Amino acid sequence: MKILYLIHQFYPEYYTGTEKFVFNLATMMQNFGNKVKVITYSFYNNSFYDKKFGEILAKEFMYKGIPILAFKYENPPVDLHFALKDERLAKLAKNIIKKELPDIVHIGHPMRVHELALASQSLNIPYVITLTDFWLMCPKVNLITSTGDLCKGPEGDSTCQSLCPEFTPQVIGQRLKLAKNFLFKANVVVSPSRFLASLFLKENKSLDLKIVNHGLSFMNLKKNRKAYKREDKLTFCYAGSLNYHKGVHILLEAFKKMRVNHTFLKIYGSGPDKNYVEKMKKVAGKDSRIEFCGTYSFEQIGDVFEGIDVLIIPSIVYESYSLTLHEALACNVPVITSNIGGIAEKISDGFNGYTFKVGDSEHLRIIIETIAADPEMLNKLKENITKIMIPTIEQEAYEYYRIYKNIANKQLLVSQSHVSSGL
Repeated sequence: MKILYLIHQFYPEYYTGTEKFVFNLATMMQNFGNKVKVITYSFYNNSFYDKKFGEILAKEFMYKGIPILAFKYENPPVDLHFALKDERLAKLAKNIIKKELPDIVHIGHPMRVHELALASQSLNIPYVITLTDFWLMCPKVNLITSTGDLCKGPEGDSTCQSLCPEFTPQVIGQRLKLAKNFLFKANVVVSPSRFLASLFLKENKSLDLKIVNHGLSFMNLKKNRKAYKREDKLTFCYAGSLNYHKGVHILLEAFKKMRVNHTFLKIYGSGPDKNYVEKMKKVAGKDSRIEFCGTYSFEQIGDVFEGIDVLIIPSIVYESYSLTLHEALACNVPVITSNIGGIAEKISDGFNGYTFKVGDSEHLRIIIETIAADPEMLNKLKENITKIMIPTIEQEAYEYYRIYKNIANKQLLVSQSHVSSGL
């Protein structure tokens, strides 16, 4: 079977949750004996590309055994990040799909690669969508209004018109119509969390949606076996992209208010907004308790979680799912998260971690100080975490392989039916 994966950005340029999900799945499918390829939008310097099709630059290369076709507009359109239709890419997209002739197209994220998905649809090639965020209902991706507040969804299009007036009613209406068509014509739509599924079902009540949790590769994970005594020093940690919506500023506000000297904070990650990153470093200032550690490779995950005591995920937006959260739990590290979205459904207060009111640095400070005052409470949390089952990438891949095979079998039955009827 040949499987084509479409994603808005990919390794080695980008390496957050959605990219990791597609990489893991493509790798497993290749291990199962299938042919795979990833097609992605990219942001390399123009000199990186060796092909040109009109306004579009392209290059094929390998990343850790996975063939990749990366493309880029020479002069990107203004609606690059939120459009669901672009005639400039449509012809090339159709030619690419015809050339590749996949048995299945799997969309990990349709942003910037939507025309390839639409080309698959027009050529009657079956496709699967995995919802990894809210982009198909929100042009801003994260359901944040123009005033920075959380939004519960477009509700038709009335919410968008009132809360995000920078988008015209025509743009929103057309976009939602295209998104609905895209979803309902998919052979299978998958969500990694109940929360994400619930918001899409609220907007698309008859959508047939399947839940498949993301799995982890346990190859480089290590159990954090530390047991705590009351006088122990503690290291809290943030690990992820340094973007405003990830709420690192909330974490720093909480930590800077603390007057506990035996508690430390490690911040791992990087971000595209250099101004935000520099601002966070200025907020940290010369506080010797706070360390910016840069990024870490997949191979270093186990070492990172072995060297900390609690992971903190302070997102101020709905997270659909967090691989980092599950990696921490798999390493037996308790987690503190914001009390919203897919991350909150995985953490039970006092059982495997704690949740705090989203955006409330004071509430977060209280939780951190409570744990710092009595590190022994972590022992019970860690004991409880050992009772939690974390899915593996093998389990996740097997679920998707069953989906692919079911689709392929149905396609075969349809084809045989056409032959027997003389069509």
